[in-house]
Amino acid sequence: MPRLQTAVFHPVSIVRRTLLVLAGSLCLSGAALADTFPSKAITIVVPFPAGGPTDANARLIGKELSQVLGQPVVIDNRAGAGGTVGSTFVARAPADGYTLLWGGTSSLVVAPALYPNLNYDPVKSFQPIGMVVRGPMMLAGRAGLPAKTMAELLAYAKTNRLSYATAGTGSIGHLAGELFQEMTGASLVHIPYRGGAPALNDLLGGQVDLIFETAQFMTPQIKAGKVNTYAVAGAKRYPGLPDIPTMGELVGKASWEAYSWFGLVAPANTPAAVTAVLEKALLKVVTEPNTRAQIVAGGLEPVNSSAEFLGQAIEQDLTKWRTIVTRRNIKPE
Repeated sequence: MPRLQTAVFHPVSIVRRTLLVLAGSLCLSGAALADTFPSKAITIVVPFPAGGPTDANARLIGKELSQVLGQPVVIDNRAGAGGTVGSTFVARAPADGYTLLWGGTSSLVVAPALYPNLNYDPVKSFQPIGMVVRGPMMLAGRAGLPAKTMAELLAYAKTNRLSYATAGTGSIGHLAGELFQEMTGASLVHIPYRGGAPALNDLLGGQVDLIFETAQFMTPQIKAGKVNTYAVAGAKRYPGLPDIPTMGELVGKASWEAYSWFGLVAPANTPAAVTAVLEKALLKVVTEPNTRAQIVAGGLEPVNSSAEFLGQAIEQDLTKWRTIVTRRNIKPE
């Protein structure tokens, strides 16, 4: 009579079977999440006051996302400390996809570059969903400045002490100005203001020589002929002002770019199935012709990016601006 074979359970087999069961469970739970999310209202935290262009774009995207996802999208303005108050709130929110951040250059790149001890890490605390809009910085000068071209400006700066205005110390305009000096060898005096409007007023009044501001903000003054315009710091020419060359064209630095951008991020550890739903919905919204037309009408460039693209943008910009902050010894106010 043949002997019964003793069953032997090898530890490796047990581990392998356990992992397969877990993997199957995760796939099922991910599929279930994708099928049921969202089941209630989603909140987009805007870390700036209501009423401005940043808030307006967030509300436009929120309205369209609501249509795509079939659930209300609520805008929650939590302003303060250069966008860090609202960003901290979202970083600490439940990682379930129902609380998102309308994050941008100032809160996810510039503030972390200036303040190493924030209550959130722009890379580790958030899961990117997608970049939505961006606008390049622009260099313009007062109307009475003798230099009318970039070549003339750089030559003039060698023998004249020029000042440049920005929306404040540590603003993206300030960092763009410092990068410009590194790229060109020019030496400029930084004059920080509390916002772009007072900086522009003093430029128009002749109190300062130059300004670094977004193309969106400067377009009305440029079209009215009230300022000299030297260059736009974008990868390509600005559609609203196609006759203005890029910095790369003029100073021989093809990668010379300085953008102000915004997009959506979720708290870190938000399930991949949830962020996939949000990413797909956001791509659908930003590629919709009417949405794109409204973004362009507001002076910005629509960006139908992937989550991966936004993640790379955050890391690359953070490295670039942290380097400028360190090398130029920029201290926050």
